[in-house]
Amino acid sequence: MSQINQMMNVASGSEPNRTQSSRRMTQAERTALSDSRMYNAAIKLICETGTHNTTLKDIGEHAGYSRGLASHRFGSKDTLFANLIFNFNIRWAAHLQRRLQGQSGLSSLFTALESVEEFLIEESEYMRAMYSLWYESIGSHSEVKQRLTEYHQAYRRDVSSWVRRGQAEQSIGQHIDPDRYAVQYCSFIFGTIYQWLVAPDCIDIRESFADYRKITKLLLAQTDS
Repeated sequence: MSQINQMMNVASGSEPNRTQSSRRMTQAERTALSDSRMYNAAIKLICETGTHNTTLKDIGEHAGYSRGLASHRFGSKDTLFANLIFNFNIRWAAHLQRRLQGQSGLSSLFTALESVEEFLIEESEYMRAMYSLWYESIGSHSEVKQRLTEYHQAYRRDVSSWVRRGQAEQSIGQHIDPDRYAVQYCSFIFGTIYQWLVAPDCIDIRESFADYRKITKLLLAQTDS
């Protein structure tokens, strides 16, 4: 199994593929398997008890390994959490890339919104764990916070580029400032997710995203003729 395939398996929370024969797993496959199980255990524990109460010992035990394996493998909880975020970003980027094929400008903005909505509904536990981890890292100076800063910068750059492409295609009016709109676009997504984390029963994800798409269409899909 290639390193890329191992990374994607871990990022998706799946276990390495096994052939129908009973061949012995390689060391790399065993490592990928144990990582995947510990990441899945961490996600469940974060949803159940929060990041502060999730320990490396508990993660190892819930994954079915010795209490010291997670500590030996990752060294610290911050490192494991940073890896979780890294894997999440790989998975999200791959999902979004597939959805964005053949899209540009205004359609990219809508497709990205639909993709976030899909992840929230279809991967609720995974998303709850990741965003809990993200938001709880803001008050620290950890590696998690640094990666979060970098990812948010990349998200805003993507939105800005989609707006500029839409303006070049004349599907988005020139009255829109791409960088300022990128902040507003990301604020809707992350603000909505924050409210969903706090009170999931009070936030209808489908309605919220449908309403924002309507607002976006009215705001952006205006030419300057």
